[in-house]
Amino acid sequence: MDRNDARDIARQFLRRQTLAAAAAATICDPTGRNGDTSKVVRLLYHRDPAVRAAAVKNLTKARSSEHTPHFLQALNDRDPRVRIAACDALGQLRAIPAKAKLYDALNDRAEDVRCAAAVALAVMGDKYGLLPIARLVCKQSDHQLTALKALNSITKQKFPLTRSGLRDAIRWIKLSGKAK
Repeated sequence: MDRNDARDIARQFLRRQTLAAAAAATICDPTGRNGDTSKVVRLLYHRDPAVRAAAVKNLTKARSSEHTPHFLQALNDRDPRVRIAACDALGQLRAIPAKAKLYDALNDRAEDVRCAAAVALAVMGDKYGLLPIARLVCKQSDHQLTALKALNSITKQKFPLTRSGLRDAIRWIKLSGKAK
């Protein structure tokens, strides 16, 4: 890599950092009373997925169910980071009308999105996501620890996020019949 490539990478990194910081800074009032949330809503449609994800996270701070349609739209985003942020937002808001879309997200092509959807449903008191999460924990993949974290959240277990914790969780799943 030559010096110009390194500069381009550094510029791109700084640009993303700046855009994410701009998205984070747009909400000065977490309650959304000052109308600052309209700026964040516009950022949901930005071309940079890091900015869109940051916008979803920041819009969640407003704790307003009026933003649920925006989060539902974000579930259709092409970037998994945005879909994960949308699942988290819908779970935090306990957006019961969004359950059908979260059920759909349990079949997302990205395993991290499936985990986030299952956790969001669990936060709402719905354990429907437990079966797909149990299967992800038992399946050898790069996302086993993410699935284990989701399993802990859903079942209130405290399996450590380690290989031994993973083995214990798989044993618990098989004994309890959760993966059927």
